[in-house]
This record gives sequence, structure tokens and C-alpha cells, in this order.
Amino acid sequence: MKLTFKVFFFLFSILVFSQADTVQENSASAKIVQKHIKPFNNRDLDSFLGVFHEDVLVKRFPNDTMYLGKNMLKENYKKFFENNKKSHVSILNRMTLKNWVIDEELGVVNNSTNRHITIYNTGNEKIKSMTFVSNRKTTSNPESIVNKQLLAYNNRELDNFIETYSNDIKLYFFPNQLISEGHDSMRKQYGTMFETILDLNAQIVNRMVLGNKVIDKEKVLYNGSIFYAIAIYEVNDGKISKVTFIQ
Repeated sequence: MKLTFKVFFFLFSILVFSQADTVQENSASAKIVQKHIKPFNNRDLDSFLGVFHEDVLVKRFPNDTMYLGKNMLKENYKKFFENNKKSHVSILNRMTLKNWVIDEELGVVNNSTNRHITIYNTGNEKIKSMTFVSNRKTTSNPESIVNKQLLAYNNRELDNFIETYSNDIKLYFFPNQLISEGHDSMRKQYGTMFETILDLNAQIVNRMVLGNKVIDKEKVLYNGSIFYAIAIYEVNDGKISKVTFIQ
């Protein structure tokens, strides 16, 4: 899929970036998501279900549907509570953008502890979707390459920026809307941006790292305005192989 810079810029600025008055992770969406934590820990199934939309969608990242609807949610969590005598979740980190909430969670099930990330989408004071991000093992340091690309981005060093990405790099809007593929496409898009946006700068205001994934909430200076964006970087063999933007 090839995009002209004009089209790419429109999508990138209007859909990915969100103007905000604060970077505090205490939005209305965060308060909605928070409501299901205590009932889960108390194993109060009815109160837990009350936080979710009737047509709630539960997925594995990025778009692998596990089940749809509150009845299926009830059936799955009823079995979970019956099969596990002990279960507890606590929030280690949280980032928000408009109707989206991303939680880094520490889960305890019986005698097992695991760290995971969940992406929530909210609407009408309910959780509309819940996407689980798995912890994939990696032999490299994903933060290092993501930091390298951020430095090149802020310095407008196009060659160094492109070098941090794999040859078959793919950019998506969450969950799987392809917007760009390959070095040539990125070079055209970002090259024009680096040349024309003189104050372009991005700073990390929140970060989560899970296996080969780095999730950044970024504060972006763009033509005198400040925006916020969330990007999910996936690193393989020392290169960024996929980026998913949450709009």
C-alpha cells in the first residue's frame, strides 16, 4: 500500500495524534477501566461483568478474536474463578489516549505470578474491547533500538532513522490497518516531514516494555502545537519490524 505524503500526513496527524490538556493518566476512560479491578480481585462476577459492554470483544494482540459478547465473557470468567482458588491483579503502569487505556498488570493466579499488558477501549461508560498482549521472549534489547530511532527522528537524520527498521517494516493503525510498508515508503513520508516540519520533536512521557514490544506514549511538538501519540514497537533481530499506532 503506497501513500502520498499529503495523505499520510493527514492520517498521521488527525488519527494518531491527540491534542490534550494533560499527560496525567486519570482520564474518564481510565476510571471506567479501574472499576473492573476490584470486582475481579474480590471474585465478584456480577459486579465485574457490569463494567463491560454487552457486545464486548476480547482479543489477543493485535486482532485474534477470543470471544465476543458479555455472555461469553461471563462463561469464561466463571470457569476461571471456579478453576483457580486464588487470583489477583494490580496495575504497575497505565497510559491513556482518548478512549484507550493501556495497563501494565501484575497478575497472580494460584502460586504463579506474571506480568502482562492489556489494551482497553471504552465507550458509553463501559469497556468495549479488551486486547491481551503476550510476553514474547527476545534475545535483544528492544528499548535500545527504539531509543536509537527516536534520537534519529529528533535529529532529522533520515538514513539513521530508516536504519533502525527492518527492510519489510510495516506500519499499522490498531489493530491491523496497514498504512505503510518498506523502507522506500517510509523514506518518502518521513523525509518530507523532516524537511518541512522544522520544530518536529518527540519525547517519551510513558513507556512499557514486554518481551520484544516497546509501548511508548509520546509528546510530540509539531508546527508549534503539542500532541500525544501511542506507538507499539515490535523488535525482531535487532530491528523494528512493526509499529502499531493507537488512534
